[in-house]
Amino acid sequence: MSRQPLPESLAQAQADTPERPSSEALQVGIGQLKVAGRAGQLQAVLGSCIGIAFLWEKGGRCGLAHCLLPEPPGGCPTASGALHDAGARYVSQAVPALLRQMGAREADYPDITVILAGGASMLHSTRLCVGRENAAAARKYLDQCGLQVGYCELGGKHGRQLLIDCARQSYTIKDITPFGQEARYEHH
Repeated sequence: MSRQPLPESLAQAQADTPERPSSEALQVGIGQLKVAGRAGQLQAVLGSCIGIAFLWEKGGRCGLAHCLLPEPPGGCPTASGALHDAGARYVSQAVPALLRQMGAREADYPDITVILAGGASMLHSTRLCVGRENAAAARKYLDQCGLQVGYCELGGKHGRQLLIDCARQSYTIKDITPFGQEARYEHH
């Protein structure tokens, strides 16, 4: 499992932050990407899928893509861009499509905080490593755009819930485990 260290403020905020009901959040399903303004919340439940979240405080928007696979069969047609508007089924399409829907230009990229979650090994197979491949693809396509990952919670053998709060420009990642053991990572 790839886990970056928690910022000090995050560790302090974990115990003190009340959780908002998930009914307020806009659900982002598999293969979807959604953008919200300053008052919105976006949420995805992830297993081997990967959630790519962009928090853009200066632009007043947040976005979340729920990606199923790294690339379409046969690779990514980045030169033509023909499949980029297809949504977030593939990581290769989701990164540029999400930036476009948010209205971000290349000059805005340094102001965008990227959060990654998911990419678990849910199938218990040594041959099928979709979660790991999704995580690698996310890093690849974010690097191609010059976007830096601010926080990631990837890998493992359990699902995660990713909640983006655009009003607070914050995120919460909750582990979903079979025995009710829950870990929560928040940043405000």
